[in-house]
Amino acid sequence: MSPLLLAAKTSRQPIACPPHLQLLQHELMEAAAGRTKRLIVTLPPRHGKSETSSHWFPAWFVGNFPDKRLLLCSYEASFAASWSRKVRDSLVEAVGLGVFPEGPRGDLGAAAQWETPSGGGMISAGVGGRITGRGANGLLIDDPVKNADEANSPTYRDKTWEWYTTTAYTRLEPGGFVVLVQTRWHVDDLAG
Repeated sequence: MSPLLLAAKTSRQPIACPPHLQLLQHELMEAAAGRTKRLIVTLPPRHGKSETSSHWFPAWFVGNFPDKRLLLCSYEASFAASWSRKVRDSLVEAVGLGVFPEGPRGDLGAAAQWETPSGGGMISAGVGGRITGRGANGLLIDDPVKNADEANSPTYRDKTWEWYTTTAYTRLEPGGFVVLVQTRWHVDDLAG
């Protein structure tokens, strides 16, 4: 089962699978298989890049690899936690439907950080925030920039790069992958 098929099976809303999302799904699955180590996804707003990359892919990944951990970061901790909550809830739904044998542990209800019985799971954080604890097999950075003001600020861009190189990237386990999802705001943004 692929991430978009998981979405179709567990979502209460119709799921569109246009060619660009099918290609994105393929590339995300290549990252999960270890064949792609770095993936940059840049599409305009409202094209399904975040829903695919930060919701359905992580639910599929943790469902298939319950001993692996993902770290999902966004411009704000609460926004990142909202993705983590969606992933957790979709994984619970998938387990209930018999799609996966294992989901989040019942004793860990926090949206920002949760685990499976096998030790995998998800941690979410804001860009620039501290990330402590265990490493991650996959680092997902979705919308590291909130708006044009931040994108046009050399100080903010430098702080984001510093956070990526000294904090986020250092949490990556050997052989892990990085997926950066964003709309391009500036030539010197994190994708640049």
